[in-house]
This record gives sequence, structure tokens and C-alpha cells, in this order.
Amino acid sequence: MAHVNQEKWSSGTAFLLAAIGSAVGLGNIYRFPYVVGENGGGAFVILYLGIVLFFGIPLVMTELTIGRRRQLPPFTAFTELSEGKKSQPFWKFIGFTTILTPLGILGFYFVIAGWTLNYVVSLITGQLSDLQEGQTQAVFAEMMDSPGTLIFWMTLSVAITAFIISRGIKAGLEKAVNILMPMLFLILVLLVIYSFFNGGIKETFEFMFTPDFEKINMRTVLEATGQAFFSLSLGSATMLVYGSYLPKNESIPKLACGVAFADTFVALIAGFAIFPIIFTNGLELDSGPNLVFVTLPVIFDQMPFGQVFGILFFLLLAFAAITSTISLFEPAVSNLEERGIFTRRKASLVVGLGLWCLAALSALSMNVLSDVRLLTFNDTVAGKNIMDILEYMSANGMMLFNSLFAGIFLGWVLNRKEALEELGLGDSILFKFWRGIIKFVVPIVVGYLIIDFLGYGFI
Repeated sequence: MAHVNQEKWSSGTAFLLAAIGSAVGLGNIYRFPYVVGENGGGAFVILYLGIVLFFGIPLVMTELTIGRRRQLPPFTAFTELSEGKKSQPFWKFIGFTTILTPLGILGFYFVIAGWTLNYVVSLITGQLSDLQEGQTQAVFAEMMDSPGTLIFWMTLSVAITAFIISRGIKAGLEKAVNILMPMLFLILVLLVIYSFFNGGIKETFEFMFTPDFEKINMRTVLEATGQAFFSLSLGSATMLVYGSYLPKNESIPKLACGVAFADTFVALIAGFAIFPIIFTNGLELDSGPNLVFVTLPVIFDQMPFGQVFGILFFLLLAFAAITSTISLFEPAVSNLEERGIFTRRKASLVVGLGLWCLAALSALSMNVLSDVRLLTFNDTVAGKNIMDILEYMSANGMMLFNSLFAGIFLGWVLNRKEALEELGLGDSILFKFWRGIIKFVVPIVVGYLIIDFLGYGFI
């Protein structure tokens, strides 16, 4: 089969910015405080750093290797790399599920991205000024109850993402992250400086770097592993596709380390932006969306120059959301373009329309379709609406599933010589260490996480 020539990243730096943009999403802003707070503060941070170092980096290397070996999108890469093997039909299926997973994530992520865009405009126009928490709760509830509002802002987030992707790698993806990522970092730094002068920094240092090892147990290990997967975009096809755009002269081990370290650094900096506000105002760490969309607008309104920094905070959320949506949108478009089914622009339009329909169902499940329950036969998801099911199944279960089989594929199916050539480490201790983790540790640990996800865990 003839393949359409794909564009390549102009440099390793361009790849890093795009990969970090994919990893730095909404979860870094309001999921990170909850997970850290519930799992021992500094002890969890230390554990998380260890998992990223010894587990996350090898998996990023694995996905980049599979993607770059044939420089093809996931479905075609798995198909060609398993050519001649009896298991090829199974690996075609894995390639398909890998493409499907980010679409499921976008089915709910576009809706949340729309919330952030709505709040940026609401803060700029002063609609959230001089309100108490009960009033902001009413504003948030009104947004949730309004199908028109949710679909309008969701549509805008889909349109922005589809437009960026339609322009290609250099004119679209690269240009977007070259603008958005520096702005995201700048806003983070400004928010950290602002938090420093408004108190809570001492408590933040103590919380993040004073470990409470009594709270560490096997469940905490699983939480930290899950956070690492989500944060590094593992199992979502992003690294596979971004790896397919990597020039052969770029070092996969160095870039994988760069992605992991930069993402972790941003997550910690985000903690210093939001934790001081939480501690200074006596807020709950586990408030999640309620903290971000209900409580923080009130807090910003009461602070000096609070409206300015409130706008910056929600711009940060919006930029984080868009850099993630473009990375999740790309795999499906890349697959359609590479196989010659559509031009990139037409593929972006087709994928965008399909995702708009799925995201519209998610948005409507917050109001007019709130009573619809699709999977009543399963106790775990029986009470969840359409949006909750998409989040639970794609962002948790399918990401684990894809990562498990990416590790098995590279460790047990891909020719060892091909992995050696792609990584450029030689037959060294580092290569053997990496391959050992992928062959033996990944199947055991991720396999258990999947069992736990299915409700059969024994811890």
C-alpha cells in the first residue's frame, strides 16, 4: 500500500513543545491538587516522581519508537510492524482502539474546554464581578442547565482545534504550540508570583515537600501510576503519532526524558500557582470543578487586581485545554490523511463533525438527556450519564489497555534489532533496563490496573 508522505517536526524543540502541550491539560490544574492532597502530600509527590522516572519515561520511549519506526499513524504502524505474524489481525485491532481512544476523550473534553472559554469571556465582561459563592454556584448551574450555552462554547472549542489541525504540522500544530506554550508558561509564572505575595507559599512548600509516608499504601501507588499515565498522555495515541513525525536524527531517549521532566516541572509549578490560593482562603483540596468554576471566581474578585489574575487563570485553563485537544484530534486526522482517504483539510472537517456530534451528546447529558443511562447492566457505570461514561471508559480504561499492549508489542513482538536501531542506545545496560521494564514490569503493573479498573482489584 502506498503511503502519503507525512510532514515532520522542524526540530526536537518543536516536538517537545507539542508533546508538553499535550501533557499539560486541565488535570494538572484541578486534578493534581485533589490527588496530592488525598495521598500524603509530599510523599505522593516523591512517589509520583519515581514512577515518572522509572515507569513513565520507558513507556514514552516505547510509544515514540513504535510511531517513528515506520513513520506511520498507529493503525498502519501496528499493521506493518506485525506483518508476517499470525497475531497481525489482533495488532490491527489494537491500532484501531488506539485511534478510537482519543476520540472518546474528546467527546467530553471539548465540553469542559468550552466551559473555560465561557468563563474567560464572563470575567472579561464583568459578569462574575461582585458575586458571592452562592451566586457563582447559580451561574455555574445555569451554564450546566443551558443546552444552547454548552453547545455554543463546545462548538467554538471544536472549531478552533479543527482549524489548527487542518493547517498541518508546521503551519498548524507547531505554530499553535509556539504561541500557546510560552503564553501558558508566562501566565503560570505570573500566577505563582501573585500567589507568593498573597500568602500561602509557606504552607504550599510544607504540603508539597513534607512527606507523610503513613498515607502511602498500594492504593497510593496505583493513584500515582494513573496520574502519570494521564499526565504524560500515555495510551492516547498522541505519542505514537507525534513519534511518527520525528526525524530519524532526533534522539528518542533524550526527547522522552525532556517530555517527562518538563511536564512534571509544569505540574509542580501549577501547584505553586493554585495551592497558595487554596491555603490562604481555607478551601478544600478535593473540590475539583466546584473549586475552579464556583469558588475561585469569588476569591479572585476579592483580591487586589483579582479580575486581571482571574482572567489570566482561566486563560491558562483555556490554553491548557486547547493544547491537549489538538494533540488528541491529530491521530484520527493523521490516519485518514496517510491512508489517502481524505486531504488533511477534509479529514479535519469530517473528524470535527463526528466529534461535534459526540460532544453534543455529552453536553446534552448535563441537562435534557440527564436521565439517559446507557450501561445499566454494569454496576460501576450504571448511574453515570453519557459524559461521565465517556470519561470513565476512555480516559481511564482505554488508556491503560492501549499502554499495556504497546508495551507487550514492543517487548515481545517487535524485532529487537529494530528497537536497538530506533533508540540509538546500543546494546547497553540502559537498553536492557528499558526493555526489561517494558517486557515484564509493564504487563504486571498495568495489567493489575486494568483488573482494578474492571472492579476486581484485591487491594
